[in-house]
Amino acid sequence: MNRNVACYLTLIVLLAACTPAAADLSTGIPLITASLPTVPTLITTPVPRTTLVITETPSCEPSQKTSLKIMPLGDSITYGDGDTHHGGYRNLLGTLLTSDGYLIDFVGSQQSGEDVLSDPDNEGHPGWRIPNIKQGIDSDGWLETYQPDIILLHIGSNDLRYGNEAYAPDNLSALLDDILVRLPDTHIIVAQIIPTRWGSDSGHRLYNDAIPDIVTSKGPHVSIVDMRNILSKNDFLTLYHPNAGGYDKMAYAWESAILALELDAGCFTSR
Repeated sequence: MNRNVACYLTLIVLLAACTPAAADLSTGIPLITASLPTVPTLITTPVPRTTLVITETPSCEPSQKTSLKIMPLGDSITYGDGDTHHGGYRNLLGTLLTSDGYLIDFVGSQQSGEDVLSDPDNEGHPGWRIPNIKQGIDSDGWLETYQPDIILLHIGSNDLRYGNEAYAPDNLSALLDDILVRLPDTHIIVAQIIPTRWGSDSGHRLYNDAIPDIVTSKGPHVSIVDMRNILSKNDFLTLYHPNAGGYDKMAYAWESAILALELDAGCFTSR
């Protein structure tokens, strides 16, 4: 083999080595092979369901706890006549409500039981009838002055005593309307009144029987406490006025009626 042939063959070998392996032998054009892009695998990880947690925010803080202002409203029984050295039902009632978690402030223009009570204020007026109470509210402005949160109303004994039982229910209804117009957010607890020492007569029964319907007609801020049968003959010091034990029984009845309002002692803010 001469030198030219040898060089030619060497050149052919070198060209073959530089040609891509994947080529169309018929045309000599390299084949382009496109690889499909890799599709990522979709991994579904379960997403936990969001649980809605409702946190109830207190309507007030303990530091907002203030006095619960209570106005004892009525006649000589509210004033505490009979056992003048006991302080009426207010004596034990204040202790009971304090134990229940309330800071009590009795309010009113009258004072009685000063020798035994640290807070003798009340709105009890011996001898007064229902119209007298309404007149006092209208002329003297007790409600606007003291802004009670709760009114404890025991009234009607003198109306019955002086023969006004026929008018007592309507007068009671008018009195409640007057209070609600002035203090629509105040809670009024109306007592079915205690009897006399000798028990209830027909006038007492008729008046007390009329009270539930009157109370129901006044809306959610007026409630009732039944005191018709909580006292016995031995619980009276006079014909009309309880002794210390009788007043204490009234205190327990008032306490139950106040607790039934389900006021939050820690969040009830007085006006």
